[in-house]
Amino acid sequence: MIENDILLTFANSLFVILSTCFILTMYLSWNDNYWLKKKIPFVEPSKIFGNIKDVILMKRTIGEVYQQIYRKLGDKPLGGFFKLRQPILMVKHPELIKIVLKDKFDCFQANDIHVRRDTNPILKMNPLLASGATWKTMKSTFTPIEDYKTLEGMVDSMKTISGQMNEFIKDYGILSVECKNLAGKYISDVIASCALGMETNSFKEPNSEFRKMSDRLFLKTNVKSNIALLLALYAPDLANWFRYRIVPSEVSKYFIGLLSDICKYRVKENVTGNDFLQLLINVNKESEADGEGTVYNYDKITGLCMTVFIDGYMMTMNPLSYLLHDIALNEDVQEKIVEEMKSLEINTINDIDLNKIQKMTYLDMVLSESLRLHPPVQAVTRICTKKTTLTFDQHEYNVGVGTPITVPIYALHMDPKYYENPTEFIPERFTAEAKAQRNEFVYLPYGKGPRACPGAKFADLILKVAVISILTKFKMRLRDPLRTLKQDPRSSLINSAKGELMIHFVDTTTDH
Repeated sequence: MIENDILLTFANSLFVILSTCFILTMYLSWNDNYWLKKKIPFVEPSKIFGNIKDVILMKRTIGEVYQQIYRKLGDKPLGGFFKLRQPILMVKHPELIKIVLKDKFDCFQANDIHVRRDTNPILKMNPLLASGATWKTMKSTFTPIEDYKTLEGMVDSMKTISGQMNEFIKDYGILSVECKNLAGKYISDVIASCALGMETNSFKEPNSEFRKMSDRLFLKTNVKSNIALLLALYAPDLANWFRYRIVPSEVSKYFIGLLSDICKYRVKENVTGNDFLQLLINVNKESEADGEGTVYNYDKITGLCMTVFIDGYMMTMNPLSYLLHDIALNEDVQEKIVEEMKSLEINTINDIDLNKIQKMTYLDMVLSESLRLHPPVQAVTRICTKKTTLTFDQHEYNVGVGTPITVPIYALHMDPKYYENPTEFIPERFTAEAKAQRNEFVYLPYGKGPRACPGAKFADLILKVAVISILTKFKMRLRDPLRTLKQDPRSSLINSAKGELMIHFVDTTTDH
């Protein structure tokens, strides 16, 4: 009897083991022939991680891993690979990229990122997570921030904060200043001012609650938050199960409470400002005056303002630190920018205005080249929302609903076919003549098409005002010019430099 029980237990255990092995084997191999059946070239994956092992283990960034896949596909216009066990299509040729991002946008409307709004309330109004009619409504909300009049009105705030930044540099520049920290203070103050009308002065009050929370939101890379982002990008089912937060709970609560208080105070006391928050309040007032009711409640206003704050910060903080690094490393470039400033009679911060900035063609070339080398987001991935066909060079590639399609921005920017000696800093790549000879879809720092970054002009203006302001008073040089610049693999999607970026500032307005 005992022997029978033992045999039965053994048989049951063996059945469970064999069933588990069978299920695991099926899971690891069920999609192996996916791209072969589609007759699309692909890069051979590993069984568990697919082609993104180094991203998951935080050894390399998405940009670097996708660049490797891009190169392995050789001259193929597109090719398949796997994120874990899910097939994903990479479009390489600029004409195919144009089809995905612009010509057939209605078939590729949704971004491939899945975030639970209940665990990430601060992100719930972000158009990055929306699609269809919801996305269109959200996008139209941000359109006014690109108007000339709106941008012109924000320059004064940027100049004031730039003055505070220069005073900070004057006090600490002789000992070298850490560039990411400098950029973080400047950008958070500018965005807070232009979006919310807040005067935060992070340079004089680095230990304020606002500064601490901003650091936790952006600068201090949190492994758990990065895992949450990786799950949102590559394993949405696990993301729903673990309920990890991309933004820590206490940080979300702080900003939601802060924005709600500011908005209520503005409305109650009839206080006006020259910022994005005021644009939303004005829309409400106009709608109510027409008898159509309130358009944006406090919850929506908070979400939309946080979108400007978060997206604006992410699209400018790291680019500014990279830009200052590139200018400090290339002395000849720095001198040409100063010469251009002098030709427009920009000698102090007070001389800066939007009209003069728009005439600075060389500075625009320098910024474009820095964004080429260090795109803020290194890849964009869309989901096929409507069955379609990609046609190229007499070949047709069928794409089914739910298929992710990725555009490898960093790989395109570093392709010698489009940019000779791609690792070198050469602003002349962006003369009007050079740009006219190049397909516009091989330069995508802010994306292209209907889902391109709606705040690109705003971001460019923030970066340019910072550089001009610094160069009215200082000359920059790297503390360690021989150090190799590397990307931080703990920053999955946003391109951030690894380690410190130390710059020495020399005051050019005093005699030494």
